[in-house]
Amino acid sequence: MLYRPFRALLSLALLVGAVWAAFKLPLGELTFAEHVDEIGQTPEAKGLVDGARSTVNPVLEEASDRVFGEYIEAPTHATVAKPAAPKSGRLPRAE
Repeated sequence: MLYRPFRALLSLALLVGAVWAAFKLPLGELTFAEHVDEIGQTPEAKGLVDGARSTVNPVLEEASDRVFGEYIEAPTHATVAKPAAPKSGRLPRAE
């Protein structure tokens, strides 16, 4: 029980350290983040991203159409019609 918060703090510290290192420590002329950015600018990477988008977008559109596409208006409660009260204030006689 005592280790759970310590483990969470350690994981968070390692994540923050890795992100800091990716943007601040040079690997040759560029940092890791700059290398990834340069790789992302190549025609091959752009083609990969376009191919992934063309595969994922129809799936996302179908899922959103299933969730949000059809709007069916239906009552959320049952309404009970009340009989009209007689104007005289008296109930009608049963014959």
